Amino acid sequence: MKALAVLLLAVSAAQASFWMADIPHRGVASFNPDKSYTIFRDVRAFGAVGDGVTDDTAAINAAIGFGNRCIGYQCVGTTTTPAVVYFPPGTYLVTNSIVVHYYTQIIGDPNDMPVIKGAANFHSTAMGLLESNPYMDNGKLNFISTNVFFRQVRNLIFDTTAIPGPAIAVHWPSSQATSIQNCVFRLSSRPGDTHTGIFMEEGSGGLLSDLVFVGGQYGGQFGNQQYTMRNLTFFGAQTAILQIWNWGWTYKSINIVDCQVGINMSATHVGSATLIDSEFINVGVALVTGRSLDNSTGQGSLVVENVEYVNVPIVLQGVDGRPLLLGDSSGMVWDWGYVAGNIYVPQGPHHYNGRDAFFFYQPSDLKHGNLYYERSKPQYEEHPPSAFISARQQGAAGDGVTDDTNALNQLFLLASINSLTSVAFLDAGYYRVTDTVYIPAGAHIVGEALSAVIMASGPKFSDINNPHPVVMIGTPGETGYIEMSDVIVSTQGAMAGAVLIQYNLKTPAANSYYHGSLPSGLWDVHTRIGGFAGSGLQVAECPITPKQVNQVNPACIAAHTSMHITQSAGNLYMENNWLWVADHDIEDLNMTRITVFAGRGLLIEASRVWLVGTSVEHHTLYQYQLVNASDVWMGQIQTETPYYQPNPLAPYPFVERNLALWDPDFDLDCQGDSGLPGNPPCAMAWGLRVLSSENVVVFGAGLYSFFNNYETNCSTQAMGENCQGRIFSVGSASGELGSMIVEVYNLNTVGTVSMVTREGADVAYWKDNFANFASTLAVFRF
Repeated sequence: MKALAVLLLAVSAAQASFWMADIPHRGVASFNPDKSYTIFRDVRAFGAVGDGVTDDTAAINAAIGFGNRCIGYQCVGTTTTPAVVYFPPGTYLVTNSIVVHYYTQIIGDPNDMPVIKGAANFHSTAMGLLESNPYMDNGKLNFISTNVFFRQVRNLIFDTTAIPGPAIAVHWPSSQATSIQNCVFRLSSRPGDTHTGIFMEEGSGGLLSDLVFVGGQYGGQFGNQQYTMRNLTFFGAQTAILQIWNWGWTYKSINIVDCQVGINMSATHVGSATLIDSEFINVGVALVTGRSLDNSTGQGSLVVENVEYVNVPIVLQGVDGRPLLLGDSSGMVWDWGYVAGNIYVPQGPHHYNGRDAFFFYQPSDLKHGNLYYERSKPQYEEHPPSAFISARQQGAAGDGVTDDTNALNQLFLLASINSLTSVAFLDAGYYRVTDTVYIPAGAHIVGEALSAVIMASGPKFSDINNPHPVVMIGTPGETGYIEMSDVIVSTQGAMAGAVLIQYNLKTPAANSYYHGSLPSGLWDVHTRIGGFAGSGLQVAECPITPKQVNQVNPACIAAHTSMHITQSAGNLYMENNWLWVADHDIEDLNMTRITVFAGRGLLIEASRVWLVGTSVEHHTLYQYQLVNASDVWMGQIQTETPYYQPNPLAPYPFVERNLALWDPDFDLDCQGDSGLPGNPPCAMAWGLRVLSSENVVVFGAGLYSFFNNYETNCSTQAMGENCQGRIFSVGSASGELGSMIVEVYNLNTVGTVSMVTREGADVAYWKDNFANFASTLAVFRF
């Protein structure tokens, strides 16, 4: 409840103005033909008043739409028109939806949070005060829900209390690299009113964090493939959360107070839910499940760990209203852990409903007190405008053409030297670099508009057998602390040797986590390889070739590795990070598929790493690989196998196996694979590979394989989920298991015959765990 107190304090206390409103704005859209295009726009400059009386709807929408931006039938996505729409303190009355265009960041003043208030005559057919993805006349969403990327909402109060009848504060179908952070939802609870804070019915996300909901019929109605939600508090709702559907969902630090129902996940299309480090106070029914006690499938799998129920008579209720777990109406019940689903320890499936502590190993080094460590993205709201050192002010062009290597190195050095008083500000733009950009310990870095892109180009990154870091954070053996947020690292053209982020820094650990010994942090730091304007890796350069056998265009081998957390590193917190090799051209109206090759996703060889709401997609060899790592927290993670595989099969085109990086040996891995039903291809990218690592806990994983050679008919139950044979492997790197402890909760897979491969042997299969579209097992323990 500490975060709630901070939020409410921010709501009520007017403080100094937010630096974002007062700094010079030099950001550019480097590859937009209109060189006058403006990134930053203050709603007041477009006529918004914010007095709670004037109708500000048109002015706000004018601010969002200024500059021929992406909305409507003629645009389903683009990276060339990003925008920050800033709300100063005030109450902004609206009578219709604020419509968010593609690639928009909606940001309020965190020191005095502005209010978006629905008028009593708010348009009855509008989907929400904030409409992030409007329905078109054809009944479809404007932006295909799995293509809604690169958007944020933060530091706002949404107030629907004056609207009679039904109302939604925010309509939020969303996918990767999206977030809502530090917002409050004030909802009517009058009889006859049916208000919802956030309505989300589609997507492939995503992160919600640091939110407070007061009143309403539902705090949130949530449906998505997978999602991570952290530090959400609900007061006085009829139902705090209605889970419409999912494949997998991770709830952490959820506080539900004075609600009739906590989380209702009884819908038949709910695959799994993971709930940790949470509390229910004065709630009639904490959890409602649609899974019966005798269910032997994966549907409705539930994992609960470290949850407290105070004055809660029913902890878990079946869809028929029958109590499955009782609480205490005038006392406290605490759950170390509870599982309802299929378990593998390591063999299975065993159909289990119970609270055996054996299934809930909780590594203490990943915790702060009694809870797993978490930390919100810093916004530097206490800093004055003079603290921010602009990249352009230091000589960087950010135009996608000029070599900005030296300018960025000077910027980050200056920020590290003045670490207590300065923040490096990467104005929006594409910073072309021809050699490694080094970020030393002490640096604090924030990008603008999720459009500050460090883009590798040139011969130093082109050798597939000589990897070269684009961004290097710390040198091997260096100790210290860094913060970085809202930055993208990319490549331009054939950069087959580019390691986009090499993380070497070891941050000293301390049990107290006082300032200066916190884990270092990367929030909304993404890698994006291909598929965007200026990349040289779009549909014109890298078309798909499904009718050509084993065709590899060398001009489309675009990266060696997205991110490597090396063995010298440690104590790193990552949140809402997306490491993406593009499967389609974002700029193309038809979202046409492309074939871009990048070898490795995220390689972790370090200790004490938190991965909160991360996704890694479409790398050739693997998405996540842990080798000799320890104390790693993951959840919800999400992967996709490259759409072109098995044409060519892995490891092509990365045929030289790098032993120092523990590359998979697909010849060895695929020996004896003919025993799998349906004869699926084996030499396909691993979703998750864990070797000789200890104290690894995964709270929700979605490992997906939808395609074979760009055809989706393999990823269905009718076809035997046979896009690939195996997707998750755990075992020894040296042949000796040692002290390996790996626990995975709510593993969800699509298109793979084997869900778990242990020491080369398949131990869990989709057919034993089918849930809805995905297959789900509740617990795997190595």
